Amino acid sequence: MPPQVLAAAVVLQSLHGLSDFETVLELRGDVRWVAACGLDLLHTAFDPSLLTYFRRRLQHSTAPDRPFSKDKEVVAATGVLRGNIGEPWTRPSPRTRWPPRAPSPS
Repeated sequence: MPPQVLAAAVVLQSLHGLSDFETVLELRGDVRWVAACGLDLLHTAFDPSLLTYFRRRLQHSTAPDRPFSKDKEVVAATGVLRGNIGEPWTRPSPRTRWPPRAPSPS
């Protein structure tokens, strides 16, 4: 697995407070995560232990916060998260109808 994919997965994992297993499940089932990590729709999943290995390698590198610092630079330069800081992303409930119905006129 390319390191940039693992870095994106670790950043998303950190943002959403997920375990390694939950992160891999999101990558297997959520197209938004697939796109955010730069994978194609037919990607093969990887084992959750790969995230542990990647974090351990980052920890022992000369710049362990590299994925997070680069993301902070992009966010600061583009303002992409303006107004969303502190608001966790939430997935619709499985009982939520998608796409949502338009409200009926009353």
